[in-house]
Amino acid sequence: MIADSDRGARYTPAVPILAVIARRWCVAVLGLALVGCAAKPLAQPSWPAPSDPMKLSRDAGFEPTDREYLTTHTHAHLDVFVDGQRVQVPGGIGIDVAAPKGIEATKTPDGSGMDYQVSVCDAPCLSELHTHTPDGLVHTESSKIDVEPHTLGQFFIEWGLRLDDSCVGEYCKPDTSVDVYLDGKKHEGNPAEIKLAPHVEVAIVIGRPPAFIPDSWSFLPGQ
Repeated sequence: MIADSDRGARYTPAVPILAVIARRWCVAVLGLALVGCAAKPLAQPSWPAPSDPMKLSRDAGFEPTDREYLTTHTHAHLDVFVDGQRVQVPGGIGIDVAAPKGIEATKTPDGSGMDYQVSVCDAPCLSELHTHTPDGLVHTESSKIDVEPHTLGQFFIEWGLRLDDSCVGEYCKPDTSVDVYLDGKKHEGNPAEIKLAPHVEVAIVIGRPPAFIPDSWSFLPGQ
């Protein structure tokens, strides 16, 4: 059927009217296909703690130890969202969870992940930058006093994921929207250079944003 706006249009006699209708129908279908592609949701990632944590710790510039040292003990928080869904930052990043001694592993109360606590291992089993629990709480624990904050880039090396001014993991600009927020404010520049200062909140937003972008984290007293 020809729309009312088309009834008064002048057509070149050499182009049959059916061909014009078919061409318009094809353009309409192509337009719908393009809209569908734009709205296609992103695949959710699988980003577990890596199986070679001590190698990655050294790659990030740390020398692993056989226990926790708390001369410097600070915390930052990391949230990651893909198409509005929270991606788990696993416990055990920077920890040799397979160590035969010195690692206590328990399920979290909600059963969503593991909690890894460290006592004393037979061999180096802990980076000073690590996660114990799957809630995004990133620990800096060092035998040195007043250690300068480590970077988000170092943490992502330990996680085994790419992080730079173009990509987070397998998600890269310009094909995918990637934004980073620091304490609720959009960060410009390379996110790998963000300092994990005490109580900083980092939110990485990939694709469609969540309803609320965190600007803080409820740190416990003493954290």
